[in-house]
Amino acid sequence: MKSVSVFVLTLVLVSFTPAPLAADSQADPAARPVVYDAIVVTASAAEETLDRTPAAVSVITREDIERRAARDVADLLREVPGLTVIRSGSPGKITTLFSRGGSSKQTLVLWNGIELNNPYFAGFDFGRFSTAGVERIEVVRGPYSALYGSDAVSGVVNILTAGRGRFLSGDFQAGQNDLLNGRLFGAFAGEEWSASGSVELRSDEGFAPNDDLGQESAMGEIRWSPGDRWSIGARARYNRYDVGIPRSVNAAGTAFEPRLRRREEGEELELAIPLRVRAGRTELEAVVSRVDRTDDFEDPEDPFGFVWATTEVEVERASALARRRFGRHTVTGGGEWERASVADESIFGVSLDGKERRGKGVFVEDRVSLRRGPRLFEISAGVRWDSFDTFGSEVSPRAAVAWIAGRNKIRGGFGRAYRAPAVGELYYPFFGNPELEPERAWSWELGYERLLRAGRASATLFRSDFDEQIVYDNVANRFENVGAGVAKGVELGWQQVLSRTVGVTLSYTWLDTEEAETELRFLRRPEHSGSASVRWSDFGWAASAVALHTGRRADLTDLLPFGRVSSDPYTSVDLVVERDLGAVTPYVKVENLLDATYEEIFGYASPGRRALAGVRFTVGAERRP
Repeated sequence: MKSVSVFVLTLVLVSFTPAPLAADSQADPAARPVVYDAIVVTASAAEETLDRTPAAVSVITREDIERRAARDVADLLREVPGLTVIRSGSPGKITTLFSRGGSSKQTLVLWNGIELNNPYFAGFDFGRFSTAGVERIEVVRGPYSALYGSDAVSGVVNILTAGRGRFLSGDFQAGQNDLLNGRLFGAFAGEEWSASGSVELRSDEGFAPNDDLGQESAMGEIRWSPGDRWSIGARARYNRYDVGIPRSVNAAGTAFEPRLRRREEGEELELAIPLRVRAGRTELEAVVSRVDRTDDFEDPEDPFGFVWATTEVEVERASALARRRFGRHTVTGGGEWERASVADESIFGVSLDGKERRGKGVFVEDRVSLRRGPRLFEISAGVRWDSFDTFGSEVSPRAAVAWIAGRNKIRGGFGRAYRAPAVGELYYPFFGNPELEPERAWSWELGYERLLRAGRASATLFRSDFDEQIVYDNVANRFENVGAGVAKGVELGWQQVLSRTVGVTLSYTWLDTEEAETELRFLRRPEHSGSASVRWSDFGWAASAVALHTGRRADLTDLLPFGRVSSDPYTSVDLVVERDLGAVTPYVKVENLLDATYEEIFGYASPGRRALAGVRFTVGAERRP
C-alpha cells in the first residue's frame, strides 16, 4: 500500500504543478507535445505519419534519451503503455520485456529493421542494449506477424540508429559504485556519401561483490547515394560484455548465497547491407544480414563443482520488397529467407551441435487513405505466408482502420500472429520436442486519440487469446504445446504542456490475464502499472522527474519448495537536473531517488539509490528526421 500511495501522490503533484511566474521565459521543446506529422516506419510496410497511422504506436526520440540521461534502452521502454520490463538485479543483468500480457518470447525486437530475437530459446535480452547512437525507438503494440512473421505476437520494438547531418556529440558520466560511462556519436553527410557511428565504454562495480559490469559497444553505417534513384550501404553493430552474478541458490535449494566467481561474458555482431532503388512510383528495398552471438558462463565455485556453458548463435537473412502507389493505395509485397543455427555445450555433457531452423515467407499489404469531406479513413490490410522446415506453414492476416475527424481519431484492428518453436525447444537434449507446433494468438484492439490544445490523450482496449503455447510439461518431461490463456486490458496515455515551461506525461496500464487450465494470472505481468514524468525548464535550467510504478504480480521462486509466490508492488523515481550552456550541457542525475527496496524478479534485489554527474556536448549541426 505504501508503494501505491507514493505513486498516487506523484501523479497528483505532477498533474497540478503550477506554472512558473516568469513572464519572459521560453517554453522548452521538451515540454511540447508529440510532433504528430513525424514519420514512423514500423507499423506498416509504407512510411506514414504518427497522426494518421491506424496502429497503437509510441515513439521515443533522442531528446527523450538525453532528458532522462538514460544509458539503456530498457529503461526508456518502462514508460511505454502496455509494456513491462523485468531485470534480474542491477544493470547488465538479464532483462526481459512483456508486451500486452504476451510472454517475453512474443515481442519482436529489431535494430534498423534487422531481427535480433535469439533463435535458441526465443525472446531478446535487453540487459546490454545501450542507448549510444540511438536516434529513436518505435514501439507498435498488437499482432504483427502479417508483416514480420514469427515472434511479432504482442508487439514490435524497432531501434533506429542512423544519424544525419555533420556533427560530433559526446556524453560522459561518472557516479557512485565506480560507474564510468563514456560515449561518442557522430555523422558526416556529403553529396553522395554519408556515414554515422557511435562508440561506448562502460564500467560499473554494481551494488554488491561480483556485481560488476564491463561493456564495449560500437555501431556504424556508411551509405553511397550517387543520385536520387538508388543507394547502397553497410551497417554494423558490435557489443561485448563481462558481467558478474553476485549470488545463487545453495546446494540444498533453501537460500541464496554469495558467488564471487560466477560470471557471464559474451559478444555479438550484426552486419547488414541495405539496397534501395526508386523507379517512378515504385520503390524497391533489399537487405542481406547476418547476426553472430556467443555467450559464455562459468562458476568455478558452484556447489556442484566447476560449471560452465557456451552458446554460439548464427542467423542469416535475406529480404526484399517492392512498393508502388496506385492513387490512394500503397501496395507492398515482399519475401524473406532465414537460416538460424545454434551450437551449445556445457560441463553436464548436454550439447547441441549446430542444430538449424530454416524458414521463408512472403507477404502483401495495402495501405489506403480515403477522404470524405473533412473526415479521413486510414486503412491497412495485409497477410503473410511463412513456411518452416520444422513444422510446415502458417498464415497470418491483419487489418486496421482509423477514422479521423478534426482532433479526434478512432482506430481499431485485429490480427492473427504466431511464434515458431525455438531451436532449443525443438532439439535440446532430453527436453526438446521436434514435433512442436507454433504458438498462436488472435488479438483485437479499439482505441481513441484526442489532440488537445497543447497535448494528446489516448485510450486503448485490447484482448489477446493465446493457444498452443510452448511450456515444459512435467508429465511428458519435455516441451509441449499445452499452454493457453487470455490477456485483456486498457492502456491510457496523456501528454500535456501545463505552462510555457512545464510539460507532463502520464501512462497507465490495467492488465487482466488468466491461464486457461489453472485460471491463475500469467507470471510477472502486473495488473496495474504506470508512469508519471514532469519536465520543467527556465533560463537555461531544466529538471526532469520520472516515477515508475509496478503493481503486485505472480512470480516463481528458485527456493524449495519452488512454486508460485507474490512479488510486492514498488515505485521508483529518477531525477535529472541540467544546465544548457549552448554546445555543452552538464547535468546531475539521481537514480532511485527514494531509495526504494524492491525485486523485479523474486529473490533478485534491484539497485538502490545512486547519484552521478555527466556532461553532454555537440559540435556541428544535426538534422532530425
